[in-house]
Amino acid sequence: MSRSLQGDFDKTLLRLAGDGASRFLLGVSGGVDSMCMAELFKRSRLRHDFAIAHVNFRLRGEDSDGDEIFVRDWAAANGVEFFSKSFDTRGYAADKGISIEMAARELRYEWFSELLQKHGFDWLAVAHNLNDAAETMYLNLLRGTGIRGIAGMKEVSGETIRPLLGFSRRQIEDFASENGISHRIDVTNSDSSFARNRIRNEVFPQFERINPSFLETSSREMAHFTEIEALLDDLLEQKKAELTSRDGDAFCIDIEKLSKESQPGYWLFRLLQPFGFNEDILAKIDAAFDGQSGKTFFSPSHKAIRDRAFLKIYSLDASSPIQVDFSVLDIWEGFDPKATDGSVLFVDADTVNLPLECRPWQAADRFRPFGMKGFRKLSDFFTDLKLDLEQKQRQTVVTTTDDRGEEQIVCIAGIRIDDRYKVTAKTKRVVRISCRARK
Repeated sequence: MSRSLQGDFDKTLLRLAGDGASRFLLGVSGGVDSMCMAELFKRSRLRHDFAIAHVNFRLRGEDSDGDEIFVRDWAAANGVEFFSKSFDTRGYAADKGISIEMAARELRYEWFSELLQKHGFDWLAVAHNLNDAAETMYLNLLRGTGIRGIAGMKEVSGETIRPLLGFSRRQIEDFASENGISHRIDVTNSDSSFARNRIRNEVFPQFERINPSFLETSSREMAHFTEIEALLDDLLEQKKAELTSRDGDAFCIDIEKLSKESQPGYWLFRLLQPFGFNEDILAKIDAAFDGQSGKTFFSPSHKAIRDRAFLKIYSLDASSPIQVDFSVLDIWEGFDPKATDGSVLFVDADTVNLPLECRPWQAADRFRPFGMKGFRKLSDFFTDLKLDLEQKQRQTVVTTTDDRGEEQIVCIAGIRIDDRYKVTAKTKRVVRISCRARK
């Protein structure tokens, strides 16, 4: 079977990348999979232009350096352009608070992307095989990633192709042996303290005893899961239109409408999946639908707030104050202070002492809302507006200092001015107060 691997590889490459002239960047570690891929590209009748990219993660001391030298020498011997880069992977993982495996993935793909753009490569080719896809599927099944996780790896993901994905590790190793393809051996692959290695070294041999063709069976099942995923993705777009809306920065899920679905738990999972909430948090969010408003839940990147009839999701990165800009303008012909969207407010420039200042609102703040004669606490005013907790926390007030040196609130940026500073028929100059999200 291994003798036909070159022909099957060429057919796969033609199917994935087309028959046009393409330039490929090959991610090569020095292991048997990636070295076979490099040899298959070199021997291919398609004669594609390709280069080699090698990442030294500096995780195995001299062995890591030996891998880099080995791949560099192969590239030089075969006249192939070579790129390499070293990373402090452990330091990166510690700074980010992520696993070594995740850190290595982020580092290599970010660098690969830079090379693609800088040097004009059309495709990034990586050497994942059928065993890798099956390992990932079972790992994701154990982690609880839903249909998307068990659908397996894709042969094409953006600019990344996996031309060996249809071949088993045994086929690749047989091809390497029969063709004298040298490669490096990563001794850490035998360390079953890593979850992936444990599946590879201990679980898969047991699966093979039960079903000698379990890899082929797994491959067929992943193909079915991929088809199901595509169908559910189409339906998800329909559910988004029916169940969700936008409120400023918030992604809002209508709780009542969701509860009427035949499978509300599944659609909640799919709607929240992009925001990084794990299974435990999802269960707590689901339970909160029957409780009072105000409960807040966090993922590494987002927060979800149960607010009356909605579940509102905010990005944690978007919690910084807004940017408020001021400009003093003479009244112009046709000026109408109401003819703007809510992000721009106007006040009478001669009723305030410049410069104006900005700060986050405080619990004791009071102002006289436009159109009203009496003062109101901002907290009560926000409640009347039905702002949720996150929206309240983000509010910024613009202040001036009166003739006694006391601070006065001129407006709540982007929402309402204080009636004392409103534009009247006697106004000659205005302060234009505009706000936007801080970058």
